[in-house]
Amino acid sequence: MQRRSVWLDLGLAVALLPVSAMLIVWLGVHVMFSGDDFGSPGIRTAHAARRGAWISGCVAVVVGGGLLGLRLWIAGSLQLLVLGAAAVLFAAVAMQHG
Repeated sequence: MQRRSVWLDLGLAVALLPVSAMLIVWLGVHVMFSGDDFGSPGIRTAHAARRGAWISGCVAVVVGGGLLGLRLWIAGSLQLLVLGAAAVLFAAVAMQHG
């Protein structure tokens, strides 16, 4: 089997990074604006944060693990790092407000 180019790996990492950032921002906006009346965070914020942690964690495993399975080490590691950190952030918000 022919070895994949490092440039392909880097290009894919750069191309997928804005997509991951948009997903994290979209989930973060849902968490920020899901509070109870008058902007006080409550149980709805905790539910939205749990959903954000679940979605970003699953996307990290599927996309990052899939890229690592294809032996695209840089892109896979970057996706696992970015989306895994977002999952930890959303889980912390869920614990704080739940």
